[in-house]
Amino acid sequence: MKAWVQDLILGLILLAFSIISFVYAFIMQDTKASYFLARADTYILLWVGILALLSLLLIIRSVRKRSQEAAATILSKRVCVTLGIIVLYLLLMNYLGFMISSALFLFALLAFFTIEARGGTVKGKVLCKEIIIWLIITAITVFVVQYLFGSLLGVRLPEGFWAWSHEKMQRKRCG
Repeated sequence: MKAWVQDLILGLILLAFSIISFVYAFIMQDTKASYFLARADTYILLWVGILALLSLLLIIRSVRKRSQEAAATILSKRVCVTLGIIVLYLLLMNYLGFMISSALFLFALLAFFTIEARGGTVKGKVLCKEIIIWLIITAITVFVVQYLFGSLLGVRLPEGFWAWSHEKMQRKRCG
């Protein structure tokens, strides 16, 4: 497939997504906030509007230039593995909770991209050093996000299956 055709298709898909999201966000207006900039839908409309504008620019550029070079493959090993890790993360989030599933997610991505960047082989002391670095980055990132969203902003993050069983035990004791 030619690069310009791939860009055209991507631009059309993103534009359709933007229009649908824009209409949906416009319909679900936040009536609780009195100020326009305090409403949640304002920022959805803003970002989706920017995405629509960029999609239009991509469509226009692809049609004007019509680059005859071959497009790079979209479903490369990197894309497929990353997509698989993301899908597993989303599936495990409610069962393992935010902390564990996010830690596994970050660790898996760091390991995959580091090993791939090094040509697929990391052994011995280098591997031990990399694992320690991945663990440190993972721990810091997960705890900072947990603190920021869970504590400071008060967002209720998924707790995992043990929270469900703990709640059931509490209900049995109380009633």
